[in-house]
Amino acid sequence: AGGAPRPLRSSPPLRRSRLVRRLFLLQVVTVLLTVGGLAALGGYGAVRLEHDAAGRLTTGIALALASDPEVVTAVRDGGDVATLSARLQPVAERVRRATSTSFIVVMSPQGIRYSHYNPGEIGLPYQGNIVPALAGRTSTEVYTGTLGPSVRTVTPVLVDGRIAAVISVGVLQTRISDLALRSLPGIVAAAAMAVLVGSGLAVLLARRLRRQTLGLEPEDITAAYTHHEAVLHAVGEGLLVVDGDGRLVVVNSEARRLLGLPGHDSPDDPAVPGRPLAGLGMDPAVAAVLTSGLRSDLRDRAALAGERVLLVNSRHAGPAAGPGTRVFTLRDRTELAGVLRERDEARDTVAALSGQAHEFGNRLQTVLTLIELGDTADAAAAGTAALDRTRGPGARVVAEVYDPVLAALLADKAWQAAENDVTFAVTDACDPDVLPELRLPFAADDLVSLVGNLVDNAVEVVTGRAGERSVAVVLRTGPDGRELLLEVADSGPGVPPDTARELFTFGFSTRATPGGRPRGIGLALVDRIARRLGGSVTVGARDDGSGAVFTVRLPLPAEPSGDDGDTVPPEDPGAPLHRPDVAVHRAETPATDRA
Repeated sequence: AGGAPRPLRSSPPLRRSRLVRRLFLLQVVTVLLTVGGLAALGGYGAVRLEHDAAGRLTTGIALALASDPEVVTAVRDGGDVATLSARLQPVAERVRRATSTSFIVVMSPQGIRYSHYNPGEIGLPYQGNIVPALAGRTSTEVYTGTLGPSVRTVTPVLVDGRIAAVISVGVLQTRISDLALRSLPGIVAAAAMAVLVGSGLAVLLARRLRRQTLGLEPEDITAAYTHHEAVLHAVGEGLLVVDGDGRLVVVNSEARRLLGLPGHDSPDDPAVPGRPLAGLGMDPAVAAVLTSGLRSDLRDRAALAGERVLLVNSRHAGPAAGPGTRVFTLRDRTELAGVLRERDEARDTVAALSGQAHEFGNRLQTVLTLIELGDTADAAAAGTAALDRTRGPGARVVAEVYDPVLAALLADKAWQAAENDVTFAVTDACDPDVLPELRLPFAADDLVSLVGNLVDNAVEVVTGRAGERSVAVVLRTGPDGRELLLEVADSGPGVPPDTARELFTFGFSTRATPGGRPRGIGLALVDRIARRLGGSVTVGARDDGSGAVFTVRLPLPAEPSGDDGDTVPPEDPGAPLHRPDVAVHRAETPATDRA
């Protein structure tokens, strides 16, 4: 108590992870094996290169000596071993030292040496294969001689077309290895650098992986993902997560349903991660609200998705989600509005019934007093009036309207109008022969939305106005029986022609919004429902130029033809209520008396 509250952590603390350690060790071992293998291949390659270079060197020297005039002349002149050795040994040693080869042996076709790196070997048989040379070919081989393993080339010396001698030039393997070792420091340095770089990258990757996984083990990550998916798709609100570039990150099942998007397993699903928010094919009204939510926070902003009213909230997702990432929540206000409307209507009905009960008690007391006074005639009249009064305005509406859904709805609206001192009149001039089972061929939800929004709008417009306060509802079928006309007229201020064009646009309203209550939804819903049903809605003035008349035209299914194929068009049920030259039934509802 009294201390400053500790800030909430945005993410759980990092912890040691066996997964990270295993991955790090795996990366280090992989780097070592890879670099070691490459180093071994590099060393082997260097040895092979020096071996090939030695073969080319010995071949070139052997061929050059075999055609050297001094060697050819000495061999042609002939002589014993000592004589030939005295002439050929200096030549061979001079060339050997100049070319850094290990030995150069000039020998007779029988393999008796005339020259050698070790003079003590002169006159002894040559250790190696001279059969290819005696056949007139030059060959290169690896052979272990008196000086050790060597790469040697053997070639014949031709004199007048005959093989007069054989020359062998060799480089010891130790010499080749010494030459290959010159490349070893570079290979080792490159390998060490690769190990250091690979190990450093492995450390950085391990740290990054530890931060990204928060030190969680694989089973923890699996459980977290499973729970995330379960919560994401079980939550009752639509959820959208959009990054700073306006691209979709997450969308749950409820958001797909509210926005009219296909399921995630659909082949033409547009709501895939990375898709721009504007490319989801949403209702333009919803897209405009979501786009505005990318720039600033939203709180219960109303949006119309088709015929569904959504409340959109937007807030920043926090630094852990990346800069500019936004979380949108979508709630279906349509069902909530229906529940609130039913609550308000029930509350109004209870208030009206309470007033009626109080009034009925007063009238009943009057009847009893008249009976006690012996005035039975006045008592009967007062009782009849009290009974008729108790039935309320809804009884006359129910008796007037054919369709039971509209009858129940308009009866409730009659009570609402009575509570607001509004004269409410209903006329059902539909041809009963056109309506199957005396019901309108439309879904109950569509009828409630169409009539309810228009009547609520009309009652609200005239409530509290000075002078006439009246609302009239007319239902009638067209002359050919293929069209239903619904008219709702009110004695309000009317709608200017320039405003009538925008009146059915979502969000547009001519009235203030006290308490932040969203406006411009009801008439937009009426327009969308009417267009979906193949009809239209228009607004104009009453015949006397005052007030407003909203007219909804809906096509009716074609009436089945008779057996003879002839159809008799129904009679014109008459003009709408606001025409003064036609007599209509008016179920007027006076204001309820208050005690």
